[in-house]
Amino acid sequence: MWKKQRKQEMDPRIWHKIDGLSGVAALRLGTYGAHGFKPKNPSYKEVWHTASLYHLVHSAALLAAPMTTHPNICGGLLTTGILAFFGT
Repeated sequence: MWKKQRKQEMDPRIWHKIDGLSGVAALRLGTYGAHGFKPKNPSYKEVWHTASLYHLVHSAALLAAPMTTHPNICGGLLTTGILAFFGT
């Protein structure tokens, strides 16, 4: 009589779209840091370079999220890491 509703899950392939956006952002920010960023303190340039590199590495790792056992957890954690630690 009552149909058991199936829990709707997010399509794991969404992480490829998020990864594409993240990768483009990483490249743009890295390019800005290399060519347009002129800090008063030269050590900030190195901090910017490290942050851009971490962002790009996390974006590359995000490609594998749909292939994991729990793609939404993996993708969510990597995306949270990108958002939380890129600017710090």
